Amino acid sequence: MVAGRFFWLALGLLWLAAPASGLELRPHPRLYINSQGTGKVPGVEQLRGRIAQQEYAVIWERVKSSGSPADIALCFLLTGDTTRLAGLRKALDGTVDRYENLVERSLAYDWAYEALSEQERKAFAGRLIESAEKVGEHYDMSAVYHNYCRGRHMGQGMAVLAAWDDDPRAQELWPGVEKEMQELLKVLGDGYPDNDMAGRAGWGGGWPEGYDYDRHGALYAIQILLAWRSAGLGDLISNSNYWRDKIYWIYYGTSPDGSFLLPYEDNDFPMVMPHDREMMTFLAGEFGSGAARFWIEQFADTLRVRRPYWDLLFFDPSVKKFPDDPLPTSWLIPGVGLALMRDCWCKSAAFLSFHCGPWYTYHQHAAQGSFTLFRFQPLVIEPGVYDGSVHEHYVNWRIRTISHNCILVMDPDERFRGPGQVPEPANDGGQIVQNWTLKPSTVAEWRAQRKMRETGKVTVFLTDRSHDFAAGEAAGAYNPDKVRRWCRQILFIKPEWIVLCDLVVSARADFEKTFIMHTQDQLLVENNLARTRPSGRAFVTAYSLLPRGGSLQVAGGPGKTFAYGGNNWETIPAYNGQHDIAWRLEIKAPPADTTIFLTALYVPDLRERGDEIPQVELIGSSPERVALSLANGEYRVELDPRADKPYRLSGPDITYAVMGAVRKDGLPVSGAQVTLEGETRQEALTDYHGRFAFIDLSPGKYRVRLEGLEKIQELEITDHSLGEVNFE
Repeated sequence: MVAGRFFWLALGLLWLAAPASGLELRPHPRLYINSQGTGKVPGVEQLRGRIAQQEYAVIWERVKSSGSPADIALCFLLTGDTTRLAGLRKALDGTVDRYENLVERSLAYDWAYEALSEQERKAFAGRLIESAEKVGEHYDMSAVYHNYCRGRHMGQGMAVLAAWDDDPRAQELWPGVEKEMQELLKVLGDGYPDNDMAGRAGWGGGWPEGYDYDRHGALYAIQILLAWRSAGLGDLISNSNYWRDKIYWIYYGTSPDGSFLLPYEDNDFPMVMPHDREMMTFLAGEFGSGAARFWIEQFADTLRVRRPYWDLLFFDPSVKKFPDDPLPTSWLIPGVGLALMRDCWCKSAAFLSFHCGPWYTYHQHAAQGSFTLFRFQPLVIEPGVYDGSVHEHYVNWRIRTISHNCILVMDPDERFRGPGQVPEPANDGGQIVQNWTLKPSTVAEWRAQRKMRETGKVTVFLTDRSHDFAAGEAAGAYNPDKVRRWCRQILFIKPEWIVLCDLVVSARADFEKTFIMHTQDQLLVENNLARTRPSGRAFVTAYSLLPRGGSLQVAGGPGKTFAYGGNNWETIPAYNGQHDIAWRLEIKAPPADTTIFLTALYVPDLRERGDEIPQVELIGSSPERVALSLANGEYRVELDPRADKPYRLSGPDITYAVMGAVRKDGLPVSGAQVTLEGETRQEALTDYHGRFAFIDLSPGKYRVRLEGLEKIQELEITDHSLGEVNFE
């Protein structure tokens, strides 16, 4: 299976190197469809069969009633109905400068090709190429990690493939389409060894601009790849890890209430959208994914796709949802450094996100190391309003570290650089505002700027039924003259307890260090404890255990949410679930070169626990080890602030996990059988990333064996999970 995947990828890459003059495409229709139906490309007769089936009855009615050129052309292709082709001809005889409009016309031209005279074909193909040139001018941007580049590539590529036989200018545009395809494949990372994935933002299915922009960029990418496949140029989808991972990027990133709570990077639509349903509809059918089907039924069943033809082509009624229990509840998206953790797949789940990764594009925020928390409602949030514009609220608040749940280190002499609209941003004590003008046009350029862009990394991610543990390093996000190291560790004891340990090393002891956390409900502070009032079914309590001598204070609230440094960066009211009112917990440390923040969060279900606040106690503290007890002594936790030694956790119902991978020459081996023997016996098959996991383990000695090659590793579990149990 693995060998086959890399064969087809290599074949596709070899083809991309071929000269355009040797390009031979399938006859029309060749976009998304072909005449016979080959592989996973639907054929015309197959689609004619679908429109007679009950499962497609509603979909077909929507296609027939749609006024879009593509839907009109598809009706002609499947039924021979020419009654609405006059409107289609009028549309094809015009030009557009937006890539989504160009895709509609390219599909319409391709699907209605047999209805057009030779003279019309030449004329309309010319309009498509003229539109492709306008799209290139309208979206003149070379930043490889920007959704506009994916859109331009999609629009121009579809037009070139549609008009290839009928306008010689298509061949002139081909080198640009080919170049962007090559770069897209590099970004996605399919076929590259794990040790060569740095800089490939698509590793794990994510996208650096965040969920909102990924809805556009990913859908644009899949559309040009679909056209590529149907035109006979090679299948770069079916065996792609990136597109399989895209299912989990969406699946795990959705909050229990159906929102994209995080909000991860620029995201003014933090809720499920028709784009998401379209993507998951395709992925469910492409990969036979019951998880994608489950997600659609849970969160998007009432949403209509924007393109009626999409469902007719890609909806597969044979794919049934499966219960989500077989899936782990927590997941890591390594390319962008995003850990998504929850205790269950139920509506009452506690949902925790932790973001610590590289910087790719200006849609990202100065927010490495930030976390958010949801249980029944947003509890720890990232307030601020993004409305698509660049203004003082955006530059001095929304993208800045102070608006996230991070660490501030104040150098009063630090100066920040911003865009032309706000060239000298305020000093929030946070992370660098990255250079807005230095946008890499290729992965190679990104790597040439690597020192600047390596702002953070998730260094450990371990997950078990009872708890998750993640750690990250994010000093690279700050001015190196200010911060020498920031290591954040998060231990999530499901579902009620989160322990955060932050080691911060600054260049000078007098640089004030502040732990920041935002809540949507008012915070009350007493001694070393801060809590929100019980609201709905949940509240959050923060216990500040370290540093000794630290002070807790509350900022924000109505009219003051965006205030700091003597200024108030107010903006338009929030919309689409964004937060324009929040309270900010600030834990300030006494002067020191090295500071340890140790903070515990308690998030109970009020119906089960009431509003009583359990006791939390610091039982040991040194630069090498901190220890605390939670829940009136039920749990004991030990952490090494330097992250040199494993965490320790003991308490009722706590179990542990063993995680690893099987690789050959750095590439994942899927379907390998791995066996664990000891206190219990478990068997696992590696997934398409070569990974395996054994969970619900008790302390004891174990043997992990790679079957077939009889490779064995012996290990002992004491009071923590183990990772990197790898076989080469």
